Amino acid sequence: MSADFCDPCIKIGKKGVDMPLVGQAWTKWWVGFLLLLLLAGGGLYVSNRFAGALADTSPAGLSQLRDTLLADPASVSGHWLRTLNPLVKDVQGDLVWNSQQQQGVMRIRDLPDPKNGNFYQLWLYDARGASGEPVSGAVLHKGAGREDLYALIVTDVPVLEPYKFVLKREKEKGTGSGQVLLMVQP
Repeated sequence: MSADFCDPCIKIGKKGVDMPLVGQAWTKWWVGFLLLLLLAGGGLYVSNRFAGALADTSPAGLSQLRDTLLADPASVSGHWLRTLNPLVKDVQGDLVWNSQQQQGVMRIRDLPDPKNGNFYQLWLYDARGASGEPVSGAVLHKGAGREDLYALIVTDVPVLEPYKFVLKREKEKGTGSGQVLLMVQP
């Protein structure tokens, strides 16, 4: 082929082999299309995989998330076990956690407001945790009255095999040395 015969051609190599641009354009177009399709599919997979991570934190949204997590066989759940502390003698509720989604919901009722300078903190204990230290899952700055209070449980590090959930009354955030009030052992 000569340049006179094929206008949209380019010269490749030292011998001057002509290649039509039309064939290259189709190849590039298909590769681009396939990459775009792969990227869109990956984005859809990730968004569906972590859809729960963008949970609606309204009471109705958390109640619905709780029901969804309870229906998932991969979730662990349990009711609050009270200590002998009279502060929590009337507390009711439960907790659900899903290690695959790395989130959960705790439901609690009749938890009194914490004293000034105090708050409630939920700690998760992981049998497969590298540090052996509990992981913070939620903080409550107010109690719950006669209505159910829902709180989203999320952690900074993955919790893969929780064996205990403990609600403590804390004085300084993050110490974990507060007073144990409630516990769930799935």
